[in-house]
Amino acid sequence: MTGKKNRKALAKGQTKKTGSKKAALYTGGNSFITYLNEIKKIPLLNKEEEIKTARLAVQGNKAARDLLVNSNLRFVVMIAKKFQGRGLPMDDLVAEGNMGILNALNYFDPDKGCRFITYAVWWIQQAINKAIYDKGRMIRLPSNKSKELTRIEKTKQILENGEYCDNGPEIKKIAAFLNISPEKTERLLNINQGVSSLDEFVYNNSDLLTLKDSIEDNFYISPIEHTINKALKDDIDKALEGLEKREAEILRCRYGLGEKKTMTLKEIGARYNLTRERVRQIEARAIRQLQQSPHYRELKSYIA
Repeated sequence: MTGKKNRKALAKGQTKKTGSKKAALYTGGNSFITYLNEIKKIPLLNKEEEIKTARLAVQGNKAARDLLVNSNLRFVVMIAKKFQGRGLPMDDLVAEGNMGILNALNYFDPDKGCRFITYAVWWIQQAINKAIYDKGRMIRLPSNKSKELTRIEKTKQILENGEYCDNGPEIKKIAAFLNISPEKTERLLNINQGVSSLDEFVYNNSDLLTLKDSIEDNFYISPIEHTINKALKDDIDKALEGLEKREAEILRCRYGLGEKKTMTLKEIGARYNLTRERVRQIEARAIRQLQQSPHYRELKSYIA
């Protein structure tokens, strides 16, 4: 499960003491709202308090480490909000960001004159980005492809909200904005399509169906199309019965009627030992006869 290991570590090792009670940073599930309410109660440290606490934390004082991290957890939530809609739920984004702030603490130097959260921002963003690349989609993409997709999505938002777009951003506009080819842009957008389960439920005219029940099977011909094709074949056979045998055969070869494939005038002439011109004349005469046939109106109805 996404973020499960991270949440266990946080719940186990990162707590806030309030009297005899301990509030877990994050346990997942429905406790996320509770978690947000809990971190709001944790007071912020001023600069002097933070430097003093950070020096103790660097020396390995666990209480100081917990206090320094816990007092900045609300900032992790603020940073995580910027990564919403990229494949991970908000609670997992926060859990990954919390791991980033813990890593930042291991390298923070309070004597450099920088506030802890300012230093930790990069670590938080890196942890969240890595989690999105690794866990944000059913099929994992290489990090370079994920970064390109992120650029494209940001560009789409710019074009949708800015003066560059009239009726929605087109692939060519996005490609021109990013200075990449339209073909590559379209290929990356196709990669970004989501994955759906065939057992996912969908609604169709108030009927509850699964996705696989609503997908058309193109392997087999539909009953309606099969009936129409059979009726057309029968009507063509009836119409050709009024012609001479050679005329009917030439029309079948010329237009691929029945099981025959379409042939050129030269190929038909070679088969029947006729010139191309003679085949053309027979074809024209046979078509005129069909147009005078009582079956002509029935055939014409198929293309009406």
